[in-house]
Amino acid sequence: MLEVSLIAVLLCLWRGSGSRLGAARALCGWTERELVSKLLHLHFRDCKTKVSGDALQLMVEFLRIFVLEAAVRGVWQAQAEDLDVVDVDQLEKVLPQLLLDF
Repeated sequence: MLEVSLIAVLLCLWRGSGSRLGAARALCGWTERELVSKLLHLHFRDCKTKVSGDALQLMVEFLRIFVLEAAVRGVWQAQAEDLDVVDVDQLEKVLPQLLLDF
């Protein structure tokens, strides 16, 4: 379940040709805030835990920046390996340093 949730967040937060909000609604039927809220609530131990609007907006922005940075670093890694396409292998190589930086 976690893998599917993270993939949905990554896809919905990615800036496409349209607006982020439009991409999120088209892919998932939810706004970015709803999607991140659902992701957070999946992993709370107490179902009564609440997240303030400001904290939720902060998480949305944090995840957006994280995804963009992961994409950029993946491209740099692919270029360093003389590849034309970014694959999971390049993202796996940059992930440890990315997590340390965040």
